[in-house]
Amino acid sequence: MTHDVYLFDFDGTLADSKESLVPVYKAGFNLIGMDVTPEQCVHFMHHNLLETMQEMKVKPEDYERFVTRIVEALDYEESIKLIRPFPEVEKILQNLHKERKILAVVSGNGSGHIQLVLKQFGWDHYFQTIIGSDMYKHGKPSPEPLLMALEHLGIEDKSKVIYIGDSFQDKAAAEAAGLSCQLVDRNHEYPKEVGAVYSLDEYSEFAA
Repeated sequence: MTHDVYLFDFDGTLADSKESLVPVYKAGFNLIGMDVTPEQCVHFMHHNLLETMQEMKVKPEDYERFVTRIVEALDYEESIKLIRPFPEVEKILQNLHKERKILAVVSGNGSGHIQLVLKQFGWDHYFQTIIGSDMYKHGKPSPEPLLMALEHLGIEDKSKVIYIGDSFQDKAAAEAAGLSCQLVDRNHEYPKEVGAVYSLDEYSEFAA
């Protein structure tokens, strides 16, 4: 079955932002007198900021300035330059665009930041909407971001919609929203039974 609407997660799915997020998280934690390792930063990628702050036992009174610094650091020129597109994605987006598929980004990252990166890659014209963390109240695994994307796109029939992401939170959010989901496991971390692919071009609908 092919789909008409493709909703994509951003970090770890379309773009490799691991290297860029290390200085971003360090900036946030250093502001409140904490330090983190690169390995911890990679772990934080798969969680929203509230979960990250709770896990690291950040004091509630530090939440606002921590988040503000993270958002600021994401858009530093030196951070954005470290973000790399995964090599197979350009061709996949081109093909979906030619087939007149509807594409959107649904991410735990900020919509403005994602727009900056898409523009840098030359991908901004592929996507009809971008749903970022600044636009919704409850992040993944809540279905709210995905349902918001469908609302923005004017999509009522969920049967031809698929969400493509790289974390179990993405999968849980898709299931809660009543959508199909395809996981991409770029680090070969997930058990075989979840049906993940190691690269987007291994997914049957994108295979050459």
